[in-house]
Amino acid sequence: MNSKLNYQECTPIAALSVGDFRELMLSMLPAMPNEPLKKESYTETFGKQECSQMTGYTVNTISKMVSARTIPFYKRNAKVIFVRDEIRAWLLSKRVGTVEEFIAEKENQFIVGRRN
Repeated sequence: MNSKLNYQECTPIAALSVGDFRELMLSMLPAMPNEPLKKESYTETFGKQECSQMTGYTVNTISKMVSARTIPFYKRNAKVIFVRDEIRAWLLSKRVGTVEEFIAEKENQFIVGRRN
């Protein structure tokens, strides 16, 4: 903060300048890495907890999907193992087309149907 000014516990935030407020906020935040995670920084296989974090489903839901065999997984003894690329492909497998794609598909079906 600005060393010229003396702020106390009762100083309202509105009394801070933009620079002082920015400096205060940056001092409170942990240092964030500037570069994204590299492939080497995460494991290729993982358990239910990391699968839950990756997919956004709860661990309980992941367990239910494993039971119903609706999610790709491997089992070694009693441990359930997931592979990152397989989970990513599974998440992206149910693509819903746009309205334009739907109309184009129906037009093609109609044209092919009329030829027969």
